[in-house]
Amino acid sequence: MSAADLQAWGWRIPFAFGLLIGPIGYYIRSNLEETPEFHASAPPRTPMRDLIVTQWDRLLLVVGVVIISTSSQYMLVYMPTYAIRELHLPQFLSYTAAVAAAALQTLAVPFVGMWVDKVGQRRVMLGAAALFFITAYPAFALLAANASLPVLILMVCWIALLKSCYSGALPSYMAKVFPAATRVSGLSLSYNIGVTIFGGFAPFFAQSLIDVTGSKLAPSYYIMLTAFLSFAALLALRLRDKSL
Repeated sequence: MSAADLQAWGWRIPFAFGLLIGPIGYYIRSNLEETPEFHASAPPRTPMRDLIVTQWDRLLLVVGVVIISTSSQYMLVYMPTYAIRELHLPQFLSYTAAVAAAALQTLAVPFVGMWVDKVGQRRVMLGAAALFFITAYPAFALLAANASLPVLILMVCWIALLKSCYSGALPSYMAKVFPAATRVSGLSLSYNIGVTIFGGFAPFFAQSLIDVTGSKLAPSYYIMLTAFLSFAALLALRLRDKSL
């Protein structure tokens, strides 16, 4: 469609498709049976209060675990803007790379979910966080030195692959941290705190780092920081509970 039509009403189309998650989620929630662990536990009276008062340490650590998953995802959202503004690549090329990264995640995450059921979530997540920390700077340096569509696709797909490995294991790992009585509250609150602070503000932090440092590689610093925080949170949870 034309640029005028896209700006007038076309941008609403993806949101219309997004509404489908409502009835699909309702169908899944209405037809799935509760776990035996949930049936065996007493109905929680004040799950949110219990979570904040007695399980605040778990809550904070799980927020830390979420950080690299959400920061890397929103960094992928930011990459077209970065490629256009900082690398002066055409819009079409920049958004092509973003679509490639999204397609890779769509394909990879379900397989990672099945894989971590066999090898364990923590091991995969620690490996992904470590690779985020080690490779973020070289990936941005390679892209800055060779600003082209193939290198951009390679770079964002690498981030998408690491993100898929981490997020494919994340939900089931988070569920293991909280007891059945506060599991839903713990999952919801920790995830949304992490996404709001470290995900929603990721493009702002990335662009601010570029403006302050004057370096096109500055967004890698944010990825490295969030990867370090998540790695540390995973280790802390392991020390706290050997079953994790």
